[in-house]
Amino acid sequence: MPTGGVDLAEFLQHLFLGLVQGSFYVLLALGLSIIFGLMGIINFGHGVFYMLGAYMGFTVANLIIAPIFGPNIAFVAALAAVPAIMFGIGMVFEKYVISRIYNTDNARFSGVLITFGLSIFLPDFVRMIWGRPGRPFNIPPMFNFSILEIGTFNVSAYRTFVVLVAAILVVLIWFLLFRTNLGMVIRAGTSNNIMVQVLGINVTKVWRQTFGLGIALAGFAGVMISPLFAVDPTMGDDILIQTFIVVVVGGMGSFIGPVIGGLIIGQLWALTPLIGRTVFIVENFSGTMIGPDFWEKASDILLFVVMSLILILRPRGLFGQEGAFD
Repeated sequence: MPTGGVDLAEFLQHLFLGLVQGSFYVLLALGLSIIFGLMGIINFGHGVFYMLGAYMGFTVANLIIAPIFGPNIAFVAALAAVPAIMFGIGMVFEKYVISRIYNTDNARFSGVLITFGLSIFLPDFVRMIWGRPGRPFNIPPMFNFSILEIGTFNVSAYRTFVVLVAAILVVLIWFLLFRTNLGMVIRAGTSNNIMVQVLGINVTKVWRQTFGLGIALAGFAGVMISPLFAVDPTMGDDILIQTFIVVVVGGMGSFIGPVIGGLIIGQLWALTPLIGRTVFIVENFSGTMIGPDFWEKASDILLFVVMSLILILRPRGLFGQEGAFD
């Protein structure tokens, strides 16, 4: 008779990993949500900007700074430099590409085509510059230890750092959106873009800065995740789909939506494999289509199921504002 079960240490480990993964989703979803909410641009290139940020971080840290100052300072330098670089790249892309579709027929559809084309072009461009194989980006020595170990439950210093940094950035972005003039314009534009223009505000400048901010968040997330996974030209593909799910689940037009949505999707991603290890599944469904092996790979399926259920019950998402998709 097969046996199964999930002990507390294993459950806590997956819960912690879900929090870490959710932190990446939050950073990506906030940038995606801000861009779409204000500009109406469905940015299918968000994943490749995330990937490009990882490669920028690898270049700054491993190739430029580390040979002189060592890996710890190199990683800190990458965290500081990459968001600034990606902010500039985002503003340039908005100025010379995205801005040309404003006030045109089917502007949103044109935005989809442009950013989707970018998602195809940029990985090949990266392969030309950095090569086809993935690049290693090791955890900095200063974070290469465990904060807590209880049986199989291990709280690594770097993953804890990721969660703390994501939490700090969420607070800073909240302050930007709700306590600054730029944030006031962004929130007003999300609700009624035409009224903002009528009031004489330089919407073009705000849109450029907003697009740059969203791309900077994507690039920063790319640097943060690099020490946990190899830097690879395809790394933005899967996470883009998951990020869109986060935005849809959380709801457009609210700040808290992408945050809560990211944490929910992160936990679903991490906890789904544990379903297949429960006594109920092992004893009753081993050898069937929905046996333990199925649940090991079912995270993506469950994400779409949960998204569908939420949209059926609440089409705007959990915290979406009415009219945000209009």
